[in-house]
Amino acid sequence: MTPSLNQRSAARILDLADPAARPRRPQALAASALFLAISAFAAHEVVRVGSPASAQAAAMSPAGATHAHAESPEMKQLLSRLSVASAVAVGSSALAQDAVQWRVEDGGNGHWYAVHQQTSPLGWDAAMQFAQSIGGYLSTLASATEDSWVRTRVVTPMGIPPITSGPWLGATCEGTTWGNWRWVTGEPWVYSAWAGGEPNNGGGQEHYVQMYQGQNLSWNDNQLDGRGTTFSAIIEWSADCNADGIVDYGQILTGELEDTNANNIPDCCEAGTACGCSADISGNGTVDAVDLAAVLSSWGNAPTGKVNADVNRDGIVDAIDLAEVLGAWGACP
Repeated sequence: MTPSLNQRSAARILDLADPAARPRRPQALAASALFLAISAFAAHEVVRVGSPASAQAAAMSPAGATHAHAESPEMKQLLSRLSVASAVAVGSSALAQDAVQWRVEDGGNGHWYAVHQQTSPLGWDAAMQFAQSIGGYLSTLASATEDSWVRTRVVTPMGIPPITSGPWLGATCEGTTWGNWRWVTGEPWVYSAWAGGEPNNGGGQEHYVQMYQGQNLSWNDNQLDGRGTTFSAIIEWSADCNADGIVDYGQILTGELEDTNANNIPDCCEAGTACGCSADISGNGTVDAVDLAAVLSSWGNAPTGKVNADVNRDGIVDAIDLAEVLGAWGACP
């Protein structure tokens, strides 16, 4: 079943392809005709493979996927008309201007690092929560090489105020015997860089690790609240949710992966769809009639559920999402 759209909604499809031209009555009529063609094609495809639910099941099978992938003359015509429209749906990502990558070609791990600073005292748990909210975690300096690189390339250039404590690192012994230090990522604890006389468990509650600004950024153990003298933390990003061997954070910065809600987690990973193929709404590896039917059946609505037809994640299913599906028609790259 295809949705009932008015002429104005249909006209917007053509207007997307030609932003300089505003829809006058002849264009609106042409847009309506185009929409009817789209609707007719979608209806034909849904009838051919069944309802959207059964169509998805059919498309998930090898035979169904092959059948839905066949590009008809009608689809070629629609793709030609809407190829420009799909370009306007490219999302932007939030940039952390102070983030630095330890590049693999420079002997690094490909991770990204940044210093978070604030004007009020920062506890370890609050720092960890902040790091997780932006897709990272408190940095784990698990080797002398990594520790040295972060000190030189990340912390020192940021000009952290010369106070005794901070920034926080992602290490703790909370919940274990004091001194049984561990990294929050589960990496082996095989390296440490304690300042002279540290760790000392001062006050019996120093279960968290930070760099020691007063001793050339060597390490100190401190209490959960940092005794009110810690104002910064080192954030690290290493997630690779699409398993392509590249840290997601860097791909978001370059625009290769979309992150419309600016949480530094690729939209495709949050939606459960193939990364680099956001128009594959059904997740079957092919942009086909199932995805087209999903857009048309959800037209004009706010998206719901983990997987939805809001391809460009702007909060509504509309012509841009339709253009994305038509422009990406076929097997996902």
